[in-house]
Amino acid sequence: MAVSLLLLVSFLSVFHLSQADQPLEELSIVPIKFQPFGGWTEASPEREDIIEVAKKAVEEFNTKSKAKKYFKLLNIRSARTQVTNMINYNIEATMGKTKCPKSENVDIESCVMAKKQLACKFDVTFDPRNDQHVVEIKACKKTS
Repeated sequence: MAVSLLLLVSFLSVFHLSQADQPLEELSIVPIKFQPFGGWTEASPEREDIIEVAKKAVEEFNTKSKAKKYFKLLNIRSARTQVTNMINYNIEATMGKTKCPKSENVDIESCVMAKKQLACKFDVTFDPRNDQHVVEIKACKKTS
């Protein structure tokens, strides 16, 4: 009887140990790419908001420049964004001079292009609370 009891206790011990928690596999934690609050990140020039902001920057350029003809956005070379309590944009774009005089109220998109082009850098701040853009023209230089 003692042997049977000993075998039964041994069997139960082995059975209990085999049912215990198995060692856990180590999990690899891979960080996902995210934009930290306040950090600058690259943005696609094809993004809708980037195009809209670049067009606003060209409008502001046309308002402030002393040129007699309008300029039109040709392409966006690069863009970066920064999110704080505002959305900041840093945009490098190419503009082309049109043959449409500023003295006429015209649709710039339908204007015929001249040969002169400018490569410009713009800093634009968008305040979502009042839907306002503030454009700062950093630099423009002739490209052709």
